[in-house]
This record gives sequence, C-alpha cells and structure tokens, in this order.
Amino acid sequence: MTDDARVMEADPHLSGEEGGWIDLVDGVEVSLRHDVRAGGEQLEAEAALPEAPASLERLVVALRTASSRERLAPRGLPIGFRWEDLLQVEATLTDARPQAAWLKRRLPAETSLRLRAGSRLELRVTFVRRGCLPTSQRARYERSAEHGGRIRVEAFELHVVEHCNLRCAHCCNMSPYLGRRLLSPEEVERQCRLMAQHLAVDVFKIMGGEPLLHPRITEVLRAVRRSGISRAVRLFTNGLRLDRMDEDFWRELDHLTISDYASAPVPPSTLQAAADLARRFDVVLNVKPVATFSEVMRPEREADDRRVQATYDACWLRHRCMVVRDGRFFKCTRAAYAPDFHHRLLADAHAGDAARALEGDGVPLSSPDLGAALLAYLNRSEPLASCRFCYGGDGPLVPHVQLGAADVRAGRLLPVSIAGELP
Repeated sequence: MTDDARVMEADPHLSGEEGGWIDLVDGVEVSLRHDVRAGGEQLEAEAALPEAPASLERLVVALRTASSRERLAPRGLPIGFRWEDLLQVEATLTDARPQAAWLKRRLPAETSLRLRAGSRLELRVTFVRRGCLPTSQRARYERSAEHGGRIRVEAFELHVVEHCNLRCAHCCNMSPYLGRRLLSPEEVERQCRLMAQHLAVDVFKIMGGEPLLHPRITEVLRAVRRSGISRAVRLFTNGLRLDRMDEDFWRELDHLTISDYASAPVPPSTLQAAADLARRFDVVLNVKPVATFSEVMRPEREADDRRVQATYDACWLRHRCMVVRDGRFFKCTRAAYAPDFHHRLLADAHAGDAARALEGDGVPLSSPDLGAALLAYLNRSEPLASCRFCYGGDGPLVPHVQLGAADVRAGRLLPVSIAGELP
C-alpha cells in the first residue's frame, strides 16, 4: 500500500471516546477526530510541516484530501466534509503577511481565521456538517439588506459547453449523452446580468461538459466579469486541454479546479505547468484526484415518498449546483437535464414524471416577479419531481470509469463490464 493511501491508527491517547486517527496524504500526516456535539457534527483536522517551498499549499491539499468522502468512508463516515464547510482555521505561519494573504483567498468568507507566528507551518481546522453555516446548505433563503435585497446563495453556475471530450460514467450533467452545444459570450453575459439582479453569488462556476472545448472561453471569462455576477469566478475542467490555454486565459481566472480522473489522468507535465501558471497569475488552484464517482442518477423510479423526501432534505447539490438552462432557473443539474435523462436513459418510460419535472422543477426566467419566484422556489420544502430518479449528493460510490460509444448509444449509466460486477 502506498503512503498516500495508507491510513494509520493513532496512539490510544489520541483516539478518545469518539475516535481519532492519522491519515498520511502525500507525505503529510493529518491528525483527525470526528465528534458529534450539541452544535452539530464536526471534523477536526491538524497538519504541520517544516518551512519549505509550497509547503502551505501541501498542507491545504492534504487537509482537503483527508476530509473527503473517499478518505472518510473507511472510518464509517458515509459523507465527507467540503472546504466550504470550514467553521474555523488556526494557522501557525513562518512568513505571516504573504502566507496569510494566500490562505485567506482559499477560505470561505464565513470561516473564522486565527493567525500566529511560529517556526513551522501548522494548520488546525474544524469542519461542520453541511447546514451549520449561513452559506452551507442553509435552512432558509432570505433577501439580504447587505446585498441590496438580493438573495445570497453559495454558488451559481452556467454550463457554457454541454459536450465533453470524456465519457465519464454517472456524469451528473449527462455530457456523454448530449450533442455539441455551447453558450456564446454574449448569452453568458445576458444571463449573468439577469441573475445578478436577484442573486448575490459567493462563487460563480463555469462548468460543462468541458469548458475548455469552448472556442471563445477567454471571452466567456471576460463576459462573466463584466456582468458583476460574483467577485469569485471558478472554472472546472478535466485538465486535458489546459496546455492549449494562453496567458490571457490565466489572467481572467480567479479559481481553477482540475478534476484529475483515474480513468483519464492529466499528464504530470500539464499539472506542473498549471501549478506554475497559477502561481504566476495568482490563481487559486485545486487539483482533485478522482478515483470514484458518487452515483447521482437513479435508473429505477423511487416510489416511496418518505425516501424521496429524505433524499431532498439531505441533498447539498440543490445549494451548490444552481443553474440556468433553456430559459429556466433550476436548483440542481438533475432537474435541469430531466428531459434528456428521461428520453436518453429511460426511453420515455415515465412520461408522467417527465411532464411533472418539465412543469414544476424550475422557474421560468420570464416570470413576472422573478425575484419572488426564485425565493419561493429555493425555500420550497417538497421534493422536485426529478428527486424520484436521483440519489442526491451522497449516492453510492462506484469506480470512476469511462463509457464506451456503445454504452452511450444504449443509454447505459455504466459500462456492461462494470455494471455486471456491482450488486
């Protein structure tokens, strides 16, 4: 077993009643403790390194990795903690001013940060279960006086390209099954300006498909900036076309997330070049190794209303994946792609559910009072019609694999060879 996959039991005095352990991530020892308190479920993590080039970056990467669902599952914790779930960070820094500035750019706005000077770098962080922070799976959305009466949301996204250069099984945006389609920079700007009138967006996400397939992606970035939709613009990519991006592209970025898929890994030289360019242009870079996918699409209809409600109540996707598609606002991508899902994967076998999804799962942008319609929609307590065909944000984990062309034509969620191995 390699170091970065090894999980070691902590000394007995570290374990405590709730249990503590050490996860070794790329040579960084991360001490973790899971606890359930009156204020909610928490995960505490701590990591330290002697001063060395980029070692603060190594600590952040190690903490992100150790708190992920994939790493916590062997500990009996079915749901991971996201960086957006950080309650507080205590940092010991060796070069306080530049390191503090670097760290602050990578923390959610609501996270408490305490700083002190020391001879080695150390980060101690506390995650809380989703829903315990104002911007993390909130119980209720409200108009914010601080933001001119707009509704504050954690994230909003546009899929500037719907097709992709990969065919990932269980892609929640259904890219393998969709044809070539993209939004022009002009359309991106129009949609962002409209939504900026009603939403105060913490992070605007440029998604796909694969956004780097867009022939005018740098213009798209500029259009988003002109719109004023958010101060933070984050682009998500599989990284396989990053070596084709010029310096103008990097100048327009705030954040870049690279999903480094096990079934289609990014060449190490490309990752190194991206790291170098990110430092040069002050871009917040997050490289996410992805060995498994969480199943989202449910091929069989869930008939039990209680289970559907439970899926909806626990789902974080409806807070992090708000999107506009085909003239409607949706709180998640599953609802946005419901017509394609029913047609391509279910062969129109559930016409009633498909019609209900089309009718009620989104808000038309032409609504007379769009702001009021959005607020009511975001606060609705009843599940969407699409929830009957969705596992939510924490579905079963499956190996990350690529579909074949025949799998896509047949409307399969998994390749035949993998599907036959699963229970």
